[in-house]
Amino acid sequence: MAKAKHTEPEPVPDPSVQELLAGYFRAEEARLETAKAKLKREIIPRLKKWGVAKVKCEYSGYGDSGCINHIAYLDAHDQPVNMDLVRSASDPEIERVLYQFLPDGFEINEGGQGDVTIDVAAGTVKLEHQENYTETRDNTREFDL
Repeated sequence: MAKAKHTEPEPVPDPSVQELLAGYFRAEEARLETAKAKLKREIIPRLKKWGVAKVKCEYSGYGDSGCINHIAYLDAHDQPVNMDLVRSASDPEIERVLYQFLPDGFEINEGGQGDVTIDVAAGTVKLEHQENYTETRDNTREFDL
């Protein structure tokens, strides 16, 4: 006769935690949709008018502090466009929208850095992110005396 196998019951997720996470993801999606709509309807048409083909943003952070370090406005040949025109008319607005695409917590602990590129012609936003972390490797040696 085969011995009955004892199995542990499957863990049941806490519905309140699931709802909390679902709410977080809904809020994140809504935030991104708002940023994408602002880019599409308001910012990208102005960038096209000024001859901007790409907007490249560099960001970094660590120790609970982070920021956008630089925003470059490039033409179709990856050459800078008239920065005075773009900055005076739109830079703070573009920066606010770019922040919406940065990963949550990129500035926490060891932090992270990366680039966000808006391809004006293609109508895309590309995020390239690097996350920093500290790794510890333990070694133990014992010596006979």
